[in-house]
Amino acid sequence: MQGLYYFDQSLQQWTQYPHIPLTSDDPKVSSTNETCLPEQCQFLTWNILFDYHHSTLIHTPQRYQTILHTLKSVLPDVICLQEVTSNFLNLLLNQIWLQENNYYIIIMESVSNSEKDKSYGQLILTKNFRPRSFSVIPLDVYDDTTAATTTKELIIARFGLSSRITIDLVNLHLHSNRSRNSAEKRCRALENLFKKMNTNNYMLIGDFNFGDDDMKEHEMLRRYENDIHDLWKDTYDLDEVRYYYLISKGSRTRGIQFILNCNYSLS
Repeated sequence: MQGLYYFDQSLQQWTQYPHIPLTSDDPKVSSTNETCLPEQCQFLTWNILFDYHHSTLIHTPQRYQTILHTLKSVLPDVICLQEVTSNFLNLLLNQIWLQENNYYIIIMESVSNSEKDKSYGQLILTKNFRPRSFSVIPLDVYDDTTAATTTKELIIARFGLSSRITIDLVNLHLHSNRSRNSAEKRCRALENLFKKMNTNNYMLIGDFNFGDDDMKEHEMLRRYENDIHDLWKDTYDLDEVRYYYLISKGSRTRGIQFILNCNYSLS
């Protein structure tokens, strides 16, 4: 079932935590320590690759165990996962390190129902704090002249930066090049998000499915360069940092993983 969960130590089971949608979040209500990001916050985002096709060729059992081992060794404050199915979710929820480290987890319906629907989706996990509100909404890739049909969704979770200032963390998964008109869909999805969230502090996290050589997307981003920032470029020396590459048809591209719009200091 879609919702926010935590591991109840007294019951020794995952339990749904009450939450409110973004539309019901009263900005006049202060954030508490329990709903604020820590002053120093470590983020991890990972498309773990669903296993509906060629699971033996992509070594799904071994990959999943390696992913879980990596999460355990790092224990990030915020984990955003994409292409999650119930198969991986069940493995994750049974991890002792997850149960013992006070993680909250937002689960999309497309993840919990994936075995029945052959779907997949995103998760957001947070350590020692929880969202003050969140919503799962359609990924809008259409303009005003096009009829909309929902194929993807995203999670928007709201946290405090301080008691009075909030930030929305968005876990998204844009269309891959296997989709028809994928570049146009990615551009429209991002532009629609920028317009929708232009009054808020927000961070887009996830699989953007494009890299340095995708000109349409970067031309679009340049139009918003005064409003948004690629945190990867802002944080690291691109000539020295070790990249994680997406391998596709023998080519390697560095994908954008973080975009920030924020009027508040974020360390």
